[in-house]
Amino acid sequence: MAARWYPIEEADDSLFASAPLYHARSVEVPYSAQETWAALTGDGVSSWTKGMKRLTWTSPRPFGVGTTREIEMGGDFILRERFFRWEEGHRKTFSGVEGTRPIFRYLVEDYVVEPTAHGARFSWRWAAELNRPWSFFGQALNRFSFAPVGRSHIDGLPTYMAAQKAAPH
Repeated sequence: MAARWYPIEEADDSLFASAPLYHARSVEVPYSAQETWAALTGDGVSSWTKGMKRLTWTSPRPFGVGTTREIEMGGDFILRERFFRWEEGHRKTFSGVEGTRPIFRYLVEDYVVEPTAHGARFSWRWAAELNRPWSFFGQALNRFSFAPVGRSHIDGLPTYMAAQKAAPH
């Protein structure tokens, strides 16, 4: 049976200043900015992010503004995303566009990779507004789902990259 898709209103950077749900996190990575960017634009993201089953890029490489992907989360929830910013090697930002549950009214996520003296810094921001009736449970969903998934996504990157480096190719 085909999934039913619910629209998510596309948003931009202004959502970071106004969203009821917001997260920001950074992590220092002992690998170059180029290697860090490659990990974040590769196919392995779902392997280290809690609750994420699969990431599928639905646009061909090379990626850029307009690139799309699908994220399959636990509970059979699939999210479709479209990138409205793509600065190769440095920054990418997407808006959610559809989901298989009518949870989000707006959803925006921003990734920035910057070189540092000892590798790279990955900074991440996430902002969302939920539809009713989900909005009534926003703080509980935030505490028990959105925040832990975000932490695992950011904090798991260095371990994932170390495992990739150690793996025989």
